[in-house]
Amino acid sequence: MRLIYMSAYILLAAVIFAACSPEPVMRLQQDADDESEVTAYRGMEYLISDKDSSSAILAYYRHIEGRVIMDLEVMNFSDETIRFEPANFTYVLHGEKFDLDRETGGGEWRTYKFAEGRAIDPEDRLLNIDLDTSRAVARERTSRAIDGVAFALYVANEVSAAGRETSDDRAYREARRTRDALIRADRRDNFYRNVASMSDNRVYWETETLRTTDLMPGESIAGEISFPANNDARIIEIIVHIGEDEHRFLYRQRLFNP
Repeated sequence: MRLIYMSAYILLAAVIFAACSPEPVMRLQQDADDESEVTAYRGMEYLISDKDSSSAILAYYRHIEGRVIMDLEVMNFSDETIRFEPANFTYVLHGEKFDLDRETGGGEWRTYKFAEGRAIDPEDRLLNIDLDTSRAVARERTSRAIDGVAFALYVANEVSAAGRETSDDRAYREARRTRDALIRADRRDNFYRNVASMSDNRVYWETETLRTTDLMPGESIAGEISFPANNDARIIEIIVHIGEDEHRFLYRQRLFNP
């Protein structure tokens, strides 16, 4: 029995420790072959890739909310209109593994690809935000309708009980009415807070991110673009497709434990 208790205490302590432990901080560090293609500005390193008909300038911004956010500018040097969309931004994730040579005791590190994907599409996020907002408004409308029905029943009950209530009945009724009013006020506050948060989130995806755009000759566009974070990745290869051109950027992902 003592062994069971000790095991339970150890397990509980491990769970508490894991819950209270700070999460690691992730950063991307550029791994450009040519330092002349790197420009630093206010702590951010911009990687520059020039091709015959286009140019791409990319900088790492931060990890946040399960996303890696990059700052990207694309330019069209061709004589034709080029459509740039988030799907033109792709990434490849590489891990690192140490291969041990059992005969010599030595070994070497090797990289391997384990995932790839495309940038998060702002149009998908905007649609999801609008759907969430619509559902929240519908829930609030339903709750208010139920409140109206409940109030009508309450008034009817008041009329039918007129002259037959005791002081305890009246005290209970007032306490319940106060409690219900507080619940309604709290629900309304949560509703407006959630809708405001979704509205702010929508403004970000609508105005700060790179969205599908047709670039006329000589035009450029810049904004934030992001992709899902993965803590297991050690090397991240980013490919930006602009027309027929392909711009490649290489980053190392570093993990810092608090």
